[in-house]
Amino acid sequence: MHSMQDKKHRLSKKDGYRLIYIVYKKQEEVGLLDVYPKNGPMQQLDIDDEEVVHLVQQYLEEKKHGVLTSYHVES
Repeated sequence: MHSMQDKKHRLSKKDGYRLIYIVYKKQEEVGLLDVYPKNGPMQQLDIDDEEVVHLVQQYLEEKKHGVLTSYHVES
């Protein structure tokens, strides 16, 4: 998990968004599993381990069935 600030709304990392992602180092892939705000009407303070496991399982199923969208990022 990683926190990200929201420059558009002038929010700090503390008030920004939380990103949940999975990294495959050998394949040089990163999969975005979820993004949610830390404050506001849709805020979520944290998610439990079961939800993270569910997100990873869902990601792996979608990857297996080829329904994910890929983006190549140049370094």
